[in-house]
Amino acid sequence: MHILKRTVTFVLAGIFLAVPMTAMAATGTKISSVSLKVSSDIEAGSSDSDVTVTTSSSKYGVEDTEVTNEPDDEWDDGDKPKVKVTLEAEDGYYFASGFAKSSVSLSGSDATVTSVSRSSSKLVVYITLDALAGDDGDYDLDVDGLEWDETDGAASWDDSEDAVKYEVRLYRGSSAVTSALTTYNTSYDFSGYITTSGYYTFKVRGVYNSSNKGSWEESDSWYVSSGEALEISSGSSASGTSGSSGTSSGPDSTSGEGAWLQDDVGWWYCNADRSYTVNNWQYINNNWYYFNGTGYMVTGWVDWNSNWYYCGSDGAMLSDAATPDGYYVGSDGIWIQ
Repeated sequence: MHILKRTVTFVLAGIFLAVPMTAMAATGTKISSVSLKVSSDIEAGSSDSDVTVTTSSSKYGVEDTEVTNEPDDEWDDGDKPKVKVTLEAEDGYYFASGFAKSSVSLSGSDATVTSVSRSSSKLVVYITLDALAGDDGDYDLDVDGLEWDETDGAASWDDSEDAVKYEVRLYRGSSAVTSALTTYNTSYDFSGYITTSGYYTFKVRGVYNSSNKGSWEESDSWYVSSGEALEISSGSSASGTSGSSGTSSGPDSTSGEGAWLQDDVGWWYCNADRSYTVNNWQYINNNWYYFNGTGYMVTGWVDWNSNWYYCGSDGAMLSDAATPDGYYVGSDGIWIQ
């Protein structure tokens, strides 16, 4: 009888010891979204596989970056390099359960998050870079006539003979404000990105297909004062890459400039020119929303330019308010530490 009691005691002790260890794995501050910058030097015709992934977050760091489909000899036109990125949570933080690829936002080199896997302390993000492009072959993809409309922040250029679409980037000084954005028009509304004073330029290149892209051309510099930036950014919404169809209505009422759409991944905003924003903010119906690398609206914490912002369950950025997890953001939406 005494032997049986000791056996039961040891079994129960093992159970109780196991429970705290499991609970400890999910203690601390939850990480519900991550932001990564991808820098790739991979080119068609080269054997180098140099890809760097970084983050400015203090909650997690990049432990390892690995290109998983390196060629035997060299990269060919149309190849899509695949990258495995391992992130490790810092002490006092853990990756939330149910972490989805839509919770990862990318900037820098053009890439898409294909899948994620997690434990409480590690997150593995699988990224596919855009197809490698060779030279522009026999296609005339030259772009000329780059101009600013200084009244509303719209950029325009002359039509390229063989371009099917165009890629554009916005810069303030030497810093990129946006990643490469796609449009099928010969103009682009940057007003939603012009939020602070500075010297703005934009670059554009013609695109025939993923393997045939022209050279980047740069506009003249345009100085915008703080007052002008406020007037421009609050007067219109920004545009992004070409979108797809979905179910209409959404977290905020639709606008004459576009509409909220939903598919099986989440909500996104289709602008009037059938474009959408990626890896950036967009001002819609008096609210700021953040859209990730695949164009879907983000909820929860957003790490942007070394500052943390919080977007509510409807996607709208909070300002001068307490967040659901007990932190406070100021009138500019930045977390007050």
